[in-house]
Amino acid sequence: MKLLHRIPTFSAVALASALALSPLTALSAETLRLSAIEPPTSTVVAFANAFSARVRQYSQDSIDIKVYPSSQLGDWVEVHEQVMEGTIDLALQPLSNSFNEVLALQWFPYAALDFESGRDAFSEGGVVHEIINEALAEQDIKILGAFVSGMGGIVYTRPAPAPRDPNASQGLKIRVWPGGTTHQELLKRLGYQTAPIPWSDLYTAMQTGVVDGAIGATPELVMNNFADIAKMWVQNNDHFEVSFLAVNKGRFDSLSREQQQAIRRAATELSAERFATAEQEHEKFLQQMRDKGIEVVELDKSELESVARVVRADVWPKIEDEIGAINMARLKLSLGIR
Repeated sequence: MKLLHRIPTFSAVALASALALSPLTALSAETLRLSAIEPPTSTVVAFANAFSARVRQYSQDSIDIKVYPSSQLGDWVEVHEQVMEGTIDLALQPLSNSFNEVLALQWFPYAALDFESGRDAFSEGGVVHEIINEALAEQDIKILGAFVSGMGGIVYTRPAPAPRDPNASQGLKIRVWPGGTTHQELLKRLGYQTAPIPWSDLYTAMQTGVVDGAIGATPELVMNNFADIAKMWVQNNDHFEVSFLAVNKGRFDSLSREQQQAIRRAATELSAERFATAEQEHEKFLQQMRDKGIEVVELDKSELESVARVVRADVWPKIEDEIGAINMARLKLSLGIR
């Protein structure tokens, strides 16, 4: 009887000691869901998996982040809404402007001209990062970090006649994403016709000739999705492609201080690492295009600056309403534009 009496007493003491020594324990483990729109083999999903692993390490196994690639939890607009509502905890993707037009700033044409200016604008403290974070605060969403996919361009199933000339009539129809007002106006100014087509229908539309190409892509996205039908890629740096690591603020605030610190640390580290290697990765996929037989047209610095001047002068006034006059003024100030 004495032995039986001592067993629970010892167990209680041991358990109390373990809890005192380890503030982040399996007893307080949290499972979070992270949605990504890219396939499992993509660098975006590799980033998401690395984030999950580091958070587990830094939180002493108290947080388990499960990654769902390939839009398993819904398309990017649906996922954005579910992160707002808290039914999905985290997402690594572009943010939908369906709920706030200001978020169109993330792909605003020529808000950044190259990787250096993109890093300045989209890193924490940068003008784009700050404006977007302010807009997301109204949606109960917080930005933790960013994955740079690369500089944007246009992919074609048949060659453009004068892709370096912003004043030429190209005679081609290019897909924009539904609601992509910024790039509808951009393409019109650059001499193209446009057609809004959902992502899920884009491959077939390009394959069957409904459209002659698409804007809003990066070299990696093309190689992952259109390598067998792409004939030309024009690297015109029309936008800086970023997938934001976003979390539902209420869910984040419900975690312990130590768990929040673990998440912030992992996100900050990985974002910095990706910014440092993004340009090299971008060049790697451009070379894969060439190796595949896709014609790659790269605008040089003077050509990029020429196109940017045209777009900022002629297109920005038409799309200013997307982000508002105050935010436009902040963007121009950051770029030294009067």
